[in-house]
Amino acid sequence: MKNATKILLLGAALGFWSTTVAAQEPTRRVSLEQALRLFATNNLELRLARSRRAEAAGLARQANAFPNPTATVTHEPLSRNGQDYSETYVTLSQRFELPGKRGARAAVASRALEAVEARLRADSARLGFAVKQAFVRAAMAEDRLAITERVADVFRKGARSAVVREAEGDISLYDLRRFLVERTRYENLLAEARLAVSTARRALALLILPEAEAAEVAPRDPLGVLPPEPILDGALDDVWEGAISRRQEVAAARAEVEAARAGVRLARAERIPDITAIGGSKRQSDGFRGIFLGLSIPLSLFDRSAGTIEATEAQVRSAEERLALTSRQVENDLRRAIESYRSLRVRNELLGDDLLDEDPDLLQIAQVAYDAGEMDLVQLLDAAEALRDARTARARLKADLWTAYYDLERAAGGFDTHPAGTGTTSMENGR
Repeated sequence: MKNATKILLLGAALGFWSTTVAAQEPTRRVSLEQALRLFATNNLELRLARSRRAEAAGLARQANAFPNPTATVTHEPLSRNGQDYSETYVTLSQRFELPGKRGARAAVASRALEAVEARLRADSARLGFAVKQAFVRAAMAEDRLAITERVADVFRKGARSAVVREAEGDISLYDLRRFLVERTRYENLLAEARLAVSTARRALALLILPEAEAAEVAPRDPLGVLPPEPILDGALDDVWEGAISRRQEVAAARAEVEAARAGVRLARAERIPDITAIGGSKRQSDGFRGIFLGLSIPLSLFDRSAGTIEATEAQVRSAEERLALTSRQVENDLRRAIESYRSLRVRNELLGDDLLDEDPDLLQIAQVAYDAGEMDLVQLLDAAEALRDARTARARLKADLWTAYYDLERAAGGFDTHPAGTGTTSMENGR
């Protein structure tokens, strides 16, 4: 009896400690759409990508600017044997670029801006999927916690009853100790499930509230229904068409190719020197004054930019190779996402709704039968383990299916239409 009491106290302490730890952390509950809106505003990596876009936009604007004129004022005082003499110059110079050079430089900056904007949209899609995945994982962790609490509660009540029954001689000391060991095991599983919930919530908070507005963020509602299959049935047949071109990674790679080609045009245009026009006025202390005009043209005798042109041509070839590689990677990614989602749909159909919706009160019925002596300890333990395994499998399959759905959405470059009732905002479309 002393050992039984110690085990009961240990189990109670485990349950109290895990509940106290979980209760100490502030938790904010949000829907998926709210989570995506918070992500779009607060995510640090996305904000960094926007800063890179702002930098590229400034460089693109600067590339279109005309060269500034230069004004110079020079005064030259001279003297000899007590005689003073001076000359004063007012000079204005303006550098004139050939039209092809300025246009090529603007094209380089413009295509670079397009690439950065496409990278931003690609980052938005990737991080938006990470938010959805974290949301699904948090919901799955809560589902697993709920069933673990359900089973642990049955063993708490059963343990108290088992102590009394052993004292009355209804069960053996072995059965009592086995029951108490199982109760302690489920208390440990419950503590692990609570820790998993806290970890999942913190991961979600890091994505949408990185500045510690809330230590933990949890889904407001459970995942609910499975992804709407009728829309996807049609989408899967047509998703390949145009999906590669919709992926922003490919758009960014194409823009980088165009930027490299514009860089070649700029390098060739820069071989032709700019012309600088010079004009001004001159005044001498003896009363003479006048104006002067001139031109300045660099002579390309030694440096003809051959190495620069060769380097920019190599950059074009590198950009084209990256485009081909990116397209192939995107194609493989889309194939994998489609196959993964189809596989999970088949597994879900094989499992069937009846098994997923099995009555959870069967465990309570088994406990009542055990207390009444109509079921032995092994049968009760099997019932508890079977219920936990079935419900855990259900939560995992549902979470995997929703994750695969969102992964397919990302891999396809976004779905043009969203099923009613999902309450999601497509980050893949840049919103």
